[in-house]
Amino acid sequence: MNQRDLQLQFIRPLTSDIRPPLRLLSLARDLRRRKAREREGVFVVEGIRAVEELLRSPLSINGVLAAPKLIDSPRGVALLESARSRGIEVDEVDEKEFRSAAETESPQGIIAIAKTPGHSLDALGELNQARILLLDAVQDPGNVGTIIRTAAALGANATIALPGTVDVWNAKVVRSAMGAHFHYPAFHASWEDVSAFLNRASIPIWAADTGGGPLPDRAPDRLALVVGNEGGGVSPAVRAGAERVVSVPISTSVESLNVAVATGILLHELRP
Repeated sequence: MNQRDLQLQFIRPLTSDIRPPLRLLSLARDLRRRKAREREGVFVVEGIRAVEELLRSPLSINGVLAAPKLIDSPRGVALLESARSRGIEVDEVDEKEFRSAAETESPQGIIAIAKTPGHSLDALGELNQARILLLDAVQDPGNVGTIIRTAAALGANATIALPGTVDVWNAKVVRSAMGAHFHYPAFHASWEDVSAFLNRASIPIWAADTGGGPLPDRAPDRLALVVGNEGGGVSPAVRAGAERVVSVPISTSVESLNVAVATGILLHELRP
């Protein structure tokens, strides 16, 4: 099938007098809310590159929403054909309907809905060497997505979002992480559950703060690093549970680093 045939195949349902029930559209709209994502056990992936990564992953895909602008790109047409060839449900919607479901500003005409992986503290198992990253009320979706991708790239075992942190399955977080969610453990847990788990596993907690001490020449083989809110830093309760507070040395002319940048530097320097 050539590209023109694919384009005609894509456009034809939109010009028909009879429209199919848009189940995926209703679901995608609902999934803009965190409670709906948690209730349904699914999340949204927006953008061509992110959906390409999703199709290459082992995650189960519920379906795809496609807008007319998708066929303006040969890459978009190929992506649509790939989804259909795998038997994935595709609902074709007009631009207005599509934008009613999209959460990011430039979704590129494609949204996929996938099953949320069942990551948990118990699933981490025995950790002979460990780097566990804790996010304490980090609220910017772009920062959280970048942090998750960086943590995955630098070999952290998992990224755990403590209360107050933006939902790691928020569409903007998923897009910023650029596919890291599809193969790397990122999930939410309470501070009580996390601290109990780390205590049982004898994994020390270090907190990152601008007023912390210098990094040591060598860090423990097993370590949990907590980074805090963009404005307020690590919360008092979490800081009280840390054995050590560390920081990235920076020029006195600069007040602080972006939390995602600082986290990347710390994870690199603290690699086992």
